Amino acid sequence: MRHGEAERPGGHAEDRLRPLTAHGHATQQRVAQALVSLIQPLDYLLSSPVLRARQTADIAAAAIPCTTPIEETSILADACTVGAVLNLLQEYPRDARILCVSHEPYMSRLSAVFLDGEGRSAIAFQPGSVLGITFHGHPSPGHGMLRFFFQPHDLVSLLDAE
Repeated sequence: MRHGEAERPGGHAEDRLRPLTAHGHATQQRVAQALVSLIQPLDYLLSSPVLRARQTADIAAAAIPCTTPIEETSILADACTVGAVLNLLQEYPRDARILCVSHEPYMSRLSAVFLDGEGRSAIAFQPGSVLGITFHGHPSPGHGMLRFFFQPHDLVSLLDAE
C-alpha cells in the first residue's frame, strides 16, 4: 500500500514530517474499510517510519484486524531496495499475511520485480493505492501472483455501491 494523500512538500522542515491531508486521512479510512473483506486477518503490518506512511498504517490497523502491532522499518523508506525487502520478508512465516505501507517509487519497483522478476511491469501507485500479491512460500522475484490492484477511488466506489 502506498501512503495516502500528503500535504505538499515545502511546508515542513523535513519531507519525512509531511502528514496526510484531511482528505487523505478520510480517503484512507474508506480504503481501509473496503480492504477488510479482502485482506483480513493480517498477521503483520509493516510501515515506513515516515509520518505520512505511519499515519496510513495506523488507519489500516484501526480497521483491519491484525495479530501483531505495527512494525516500523526504514527498509520501507530510505533504505528500500528489492534485496532489502526480500531479506526482511524472509524473517516472517512463509504463509504470513503482510501489509506493507511505503512510498513511490519503491512500491512500483517492488511490485514489478515480484510479478515479472525483472521490474519491467509498469504499475503506477497513486497515493493510497493497494496491490495484493500472493506467493507460494517466501516472496521471490517473478513468483508473485497478482490478486488485486486498486486505486483509492475504486475501493471507495465499492463501499458506496453497498
